[in-house]
Amino acid sequence: MVQFRKDNILDRLVIVNDSNNDDDAKENRDRDRHEEDICMYCPGNEHLTRPAVLALVQKDGMMRRLADAEDNRIDDWCVRVVSSSNPLVSISANGVYSNKPFYSEPAYGYHYILIASREHCKPSSIPAEQWSNVLVALQDRVKWLYMQKGVSYVAVYMDYNARSEWHPHLNIVTFPYMPPLIEQEVESINRYINESGSCPLCNIVSMEDKSPRHLVSIDNFTAFCPWAPTHPYEFWIVPKKHAIQLLRMTQKEMDELATMLRVMLGGLHNALGDVRFSMIVHASSEKSRKQLHWHIEVHPRLVDNHGLEDGFGVHFLSVSPEDAASKLSFASRRELAKIVGIT
Repeated sequence: MVQFRKDNILDRLVIVNDSNNDDDAKENRDRDRHEEDICMYCPGNEHLTRPAVLALVQKDGMMRRLADAEDNRIDDWCVRVVSSSNPLVSISANGVYSNKPFYSEPAYGYHYILIASREHCKPSSIPAEQWSNVLVALQDRVKWLYMQKGVSYVAVYMDYNARSEWHPHLNIVTFPYMPPLIEQEVESINRYINESGSCPLCNIVSMEDKSPRHLVSIDNFTAFCPWAPTHPYEFWIVPKKHAIQLLRMTQKEMDELATMLRVMLGGLHNALGDVRFSMIVHASSEKSRKQLHWHIEVHPRLVDNHGLEDGFGVHFLSVSPEDAASKLSFASRRELAKIVGIT
C-alpha cells in the first residue's frame, strides 16, 4: 500500500510505501536482480521498460513525437518517457483515508522517467542540442499531466549519483496538491507581490546581475549562487523576465535554457569534479492562480546533513556563496567560451 501521510503539527508530507508483498513490486525487484548488469534505459533494451508514452525520433530533419505499442518498441529514439518500474506514487493507489492527528490517504499520482540520452554519460557532457530535445519532451509530458484529473502539481527533478555507469534521466512525479515547500515558497512570493506590487525573484535577478554571486547570463536566462543557499556551491538558473511555468517557453527560450544547462553543469563538473547533485524545477502549478517565478535549482551533495539541518531546518555551510560563485563563475564561463568557439 502506498500512502501520503502528513505530520499533524508541521503538515510535512511523507510518502510511505509498504508494498513489499505487492505482486508488481516483487516482479520489478526480481527483474532488477536478474538483470542488474543490464541497463534497461540503453538502446536495445526497450523491452525491459514499460512502453514509452512518448518517444522523440529525429527523421528527415523533423522531430516526431511517437509512442510505443505493447508489441512494437521504437528503437531509434533520442528521448524516451516511460512509466517508472518502481513508482513513488501510483494511479492504481488504493487504501483507506484516516483523519488527523494520524492523517493518511492513498498516494495517487503518476511517476514517469524521462531518459535524457541514448548513452551512459554524465549530465555535464550532454550536448546543448540534446538538452533541447529533453526540454521538448518534458514540456509535452508536463502539459499532458496537468490535463489529468487528480493532478494538482507536477514535480520535475534529477538526482545524479556520480557513478561511472549512469544513464541520465529525470523523474516526473505528480501530486494531488502542492508539495509543502513549493506551497511555502508560493505563499511567500505572493505575499510579497501583494505588498510591494513586484516579484521578489525579478528584483533579485536585477540585483544579482552585478553581484559577486553572479555566474553567467545569456539573452533570456541568468545563473547565480543564491544569497542564503542550503547547499555548498548551490546555484539557480532563472528566466530574466517574469515567467511562472516552463510550459510557456518558446523554442528559442528552450534552446537558450538547453545551452545554460550544458554550460552550468559543465562548469560544475570543471569546478568540483564528478560530484553528486540534485537538479529541481521550482514552478507554479498550472491549476493555481498564485504565482511563482519558475527557476531551476542545482544542489551539489558534497556533505552529509548536520543535526541542525535534519532536526531544526538550519543549514550550515563551510563555503560562502561568494567564494562558491568565484570558483563556479570561472569554470562555467570557460565552458561557455568552449561551446561558442572562443579559445
